[in-house]
This record gives sequence, C-alpha cells and structure tokens, in this order.
Amino acid sequence: MNKRERFEAAVKGGDVDHPPCVVWVHFVTDALPGEVAAQRHATFLRTYDWDIAKVMHDYRYPLPQGLETLNTAADMMRFEKLPPTIPNYTQQLALIRALRKELGPDVPIVDTFFDPFQQVVRTAGMNKSSLIYAHKREALHMLNAVTETVCGYMQELKKAGCDGVLYSINGAIAPPGERGVDDETFNTFLKPFDVRVCEAMQGMTRILHVHGTHVNMKRVLDYPVEVFSVSDRLTGNPSLAQLREMTDKCLMGGINEAKIQERSLPEIREEMWDAFKQAGKKKFIIAPGCTSAPQTPQPVLRCVRATSRDMR
Repeated sequence: MNKRERFEAAVKGGDVDHPPCVVWVHFVTDALPGEVAAQRHATFLRTYDWDIAKVMHDYRYPLPQGLETLNTAADMMRFEKLPPTIPNYTQQLALIRALRKELGPDVPIVDTFFDPFQQVVRTAGMNKSSLIYAHKREALHMLNAVTETVCGYMQELKKAGCDGVLYSINGAIAPPGERGVDDETFNTFLKPFDVRVCEAMQGMTRILHVHGTHVNMKRVLDYPVEVFSVSDRLTGNPSLAQLREMTDKCLMGGINEAKIQERSLPEIREEMWDAFKQAGKKKFIIAPGCTSAPQTPQPVLRCVRATSRDMR
C-alpha cells in the first residue's frame, strides 16, 4: 500500500498491511516563511519514512491591534472576524501548498490546529483563562469572532491540498488535570465552538487530539470526527483497550511521548507491541500521544518506524 491508501484504510476501518505510523516534533517554524518550513517537514518525513506528513502550526493568532494581552473585559469586545489573509494563516497555507508540491499526491498531509479558546490564550497568555471565564458575554463575543475566522481558514486548507487536521483541545481535561475545567465551563466556553470548527473541517479527516491528563472522554465522544488521538499512557487517561470499548472510531496513540528521548529501544518496542495488542491492526494509527521532544535521537525514531512495519 502507499501512504495515502494505508492512512485512508486505517481511518475507514479497511484492511492495512500495517498500521500507519507517525511521530512529530516542533521545528521553530514561526520564525520561517511557510515554504522554508515545508522543507523541514519534508526532510523529517523522508528521513524516517513516516506514513503521514503531520504538519506543526506554530504561527500564532493575532490579537487586536494595540493589544499585547487581555487585561479587561472590554479587550475581548475588540475581536472581529478576520480574513484568511492574516499572516499566521497565509504562512501556514504556503507551507501546506509547498509540501503538497514537494511530496506529490500519495502522502497524506495533516495540519495541526488548536481550538478557538487556545488560539487566544496561546498569544495573550494561558493565565488569562480566569479573566475570560469571569466575563461570559464578552468572552462569547470574542470566541465567536475567532471561531468564524477559524472556520474560514478550514475552507482555505481544503483548497491548499490538506487531507486532514489534528484538532487539539484542552476541553476534555477534568480536575485535577492541569488546565482542567468543570462541565459547565466546558459546555459554555469550549464545546459549542469546537463543534462548529469540526463541522467546518468536513471533507478532511478530522483527528480530535484530546490533549492533557485526566481527560473525560464522555465530553467529546459525540464530536463529529473520524479519529481520536489520546495520550493513552499518561496519568488518569484511558488505555487503548478502554478507548476501544468507548468508540468504534479509529484510534491514534500507543507511545508515551514523555521523555521518549531518554528511553531504550527495547522499552520502545515493548510499548508499541503492547499498544498493537490493545488496539488491533484495524482502525489504528500508531503514534505518540502528543508532540515528541525535538532532541529525540535518530535510533529511537528509526526504531519506532521499523517496529511499526512488523505489525502485520
């Protein structure tokens, strides 16, 4: 099978020669033009022969002109829907187009994207969450404007030749997990906007990256997506076997991304075969639960790729 055939079969539940395999790292691409960043991604994919071109999205969402952060509720009222020509989108779209040209049609390209709430706080500062939650009217205005902007970007992604999106959310994290929120906060400030973005992705493969620890999968099982990506090895999270009991959708995970760069090759192999035993050959993409450290050594990455090919 070629990479596209393997990826599409895994997502849809068809037969595969072996589960698709991918690892991803950050390349500090926010300092680079999209075309240059594409070359870094292409080199990484070719060096390790990953089945998916998993693209990082490191260009940050812009705050309204003159704002460096959020200090008052009035600051949130300044947000408006933005065109897909803002720099962080045009550079990422240039990355996708250049990568598609470089890799040809047989390699699936999956962009990375963060939910509307994260689009704001990743620029304004994570410590602004409490301010946002304290001002519902203003916060919903802001999140609606950002969501409309994001949905427009998703349409441009499709045109650029992107096959899928790994959509990262923190909303499933429950206390005591870091950044955990209660059900009311989730249902007011997070889920409605997540669902709108996922609906805008229709036509691409939607991979819901349920980020964090102590995740409550019940919150997101009804999201309109094709794949669930979970750090199944981290504290308080369900195992792949437990996820199999929760959903019949494709699962992505199996490798503990925490300190992957410090583990021995036998440890990596043992963990991967345990994941294969839990998840099975179909509807499974073997990958770390989240981003791996950029200093992960070549022997570890080559071991991951070689082990995945033996999963027949």
